[in-house]
Parts: sequence; structure tokens; C-alpha cells
Amino acid sequence: MHLYRNAQCVNYTKGLTSGSLCYPLCTDEIVYTECLGHGVKPHVLKANWKGTDVILKVKRQLHDKRVMWHLTDLQPHMMDREYFNINVNLSFINNILNKDLRVAQSVFDYLYAECAGDDGKLTYHEIWYCYTLFESDEFLLSVLLRDYQCVPKLYGVCGNVFVVEYIPVEQLEALPRLIVDERSWAIKAKLGLALLDLVKRLDETPYGTLYLCDIQFTNFGAYKSETSDGYVVKPIDVDIAWLSAQMKEVMNGGAKVNCTLDADCHFVSCLGRCDHKRQKCYPHSYSNNLINICRLIFSTPYSVPKFGLFDSAPPTLQPRLAVLIKKCAMPSVTPWPRTSHIMIEQFRHLLHESIRQNIE
Repeated sequence: MHLYRNAQCVNYTKGLTSGSLCYPLCTDEIVYTECLGHGVKPHVLKANWKGTDVILKVKRQLHDKRVMWHLTDLQPHMMDREYFNINVNLSFINNILNKDLRVAQSVFDYLYAECAGDDGKLTYHEIWYCYTLFESDEFLLSVLLRDYQCVPKLYGVCGNVFVVEYIPVEQLEALPRLIVDERSWAIKAKLGLALLDLVKRLDETPYGTLYLCDIQFTNFGAYKSETSDGYVVKPIDVDIAWLSAQMKEVMNGGAKVNCTLDADCHFVSCLGRCDHKRQKCYPHSYSNNLINICRLIFSTPYSVPKFGLFDSAPPTLQPRLAVLIKKCAMPSVTPWPRTSHIMIEQFRHLLHESIRQNIE
């Protein structure tokens, strides 16, 4: 990271690259502490910024050959907002975001301000870095949903580095293995309530539902709420997450797949179905975020590893909770099922009741 940061900061001091977080990154306000992952995905680094832990994600490669060709043909007078708007906003962001002009404009406005810096002009390096970030669906979601609690908060950019809030995963990951006493059950119940709140937020973005298709304990983090005695839960990895329009494109692509079993049509956690007569997948999803969280987080039979968040519930709660989880975890028989808000309220009632009983 130090070698990469040095090269980035040399460009920054020369005025070749911009971003709201270049100054703190290049003056050691942001201090690298730990490497959390590297490889094909963006490098993931943990850092500390004025006493607060943050996550740095470094998008290092540019894959689109058409973009590389455009960049080799750039001339200095072309590097203004008009050029950027025509060649990036219309021909590139729209393709990624399913030609939704409203969505693309929101991303474009944020990123132009970050990439161009104070002078409003773009250098070759700045356009290159912007393009590399555009290729990351995770980054685009971070920009688009930056005002909602659906994904980790986006703090800013420096070149092809973007910085988001750090959300501890240990709280949620370790809980299912705990021997349950009154205190640990109250924590589990509050985390369950926070997951239900997350499902609601995922359903209510202005751009449609955000579908999480890689549901597992290690892909969620939790922290104490500042406004209640509960928790806030967020996904920490949204590499395999799509808004409604994108999700339909993903499942349409799956319709070309040959199948003999429904499992052949699943897209990681998101459930598909096989048309056994045609031996092709239907172009639909048969699960939603609530179904998938019930299957893979709340319940034991489906969860990986084989621990459910609600294992070893208080004896008075176990029978009713088991029935509700089983009902909730069943794949839908109709395509694109809506979230059952009645079922969410039933969960909330049981969990609040169990917390009150523990207090009493």
C-alpha cells in the first residue's frame, strides 16, 4: 500500500489526480493498518482516519478495451465536463446502470466533482481513475445509495481509491456459536430486528429493491445504534448485489442456461427455477431479501456454516419462531415475490416479546 500511495500522492502533488480524500491520504491523516483482501477484486485495506477505522478499496485494473482506446486518443482540450459527460455518462454509466438516465446522472454528478477537483478540468490520469471506478458495481452502488443505510457509508475518493466506513463483522459472525443465556439471546434478537430493518431499507431505495445475492454471516457487519438500544446491520460486501432493473438482466441472462434441477438456476443465494419441459431456466427470481435471510441467516438447516442466528431461542419462543422461520424460508411459487410485511411484523412482535421477557 505504501508504494501505491506514494505513486498516487506524487500525481496528486503534480495536479494530475484529484479527490476529496487525497489530502488526508497523502498527509498521513489516513494511516494504513491492515490488508484484508487482495486479488481479482479490489484490494481491501483497513486504515485509521483521525481515530476512526475506515476501509480503503483500491480498484487497480481497467478491463474495458474500448475505454483504453478512448484514453489513448485523448487530447488536453477534450478533458472538460462536456467531453466527460458525452463519453462517460452516456456511453458507459448508462450501460452499467441499465440505461436509467436519472440513476446515471446522480452517479455522474458526484464523480465529476471528485475526479475533476477544484479546477473543473480532467487530466489523463483523472479520467483513467474515474473509468476504473466505473467498472466496479460495488463503487457505483456506494455512490448511488450514499444517502441511505443500505451499504457502508462512502467517505470519498482519491484517484482509484474509494473509502467507506468500517463495520465490524465479528458481532454477527460469532453470535450463532455462543452458548445462549439471557444476555446473548437479547443481542441475537436485537440483531434479528436490525436485519429486518435492513430488509425494509433495501426494498425502499428510490431506484427499486437492492437484491443481495451473497447472503452469509461474514458479509454482514453490525454496530450499536446511536438512536436506540439496538443495532444497525449493513452488508459489507455488495459485489453480488443488484438493483431491480439490473437483477432482471441477471436473471434474463440465466434463462439461457440448460437445467435439470431448480438448483441449476440459482444465482448464488438468489433462487431461480427450471422449466423442466424446455430444460431452460425461467428468467425470474423466486426469492427476495427476506426469504434469503430467513433461509441463510435465521434458520439452521440452510445456513452456512450450520448455525442459525435464532438457534437455542428461549423455550417459550422456540415453537412459534420455528414455524415462522420455516414459512418465511420457503421459495416463492410466483416470480419476483414481494416482501411480506405481515411476516416482518410477526417476527418483530416475537422478538420484542422475548426481549421484554428477558428483562422481566
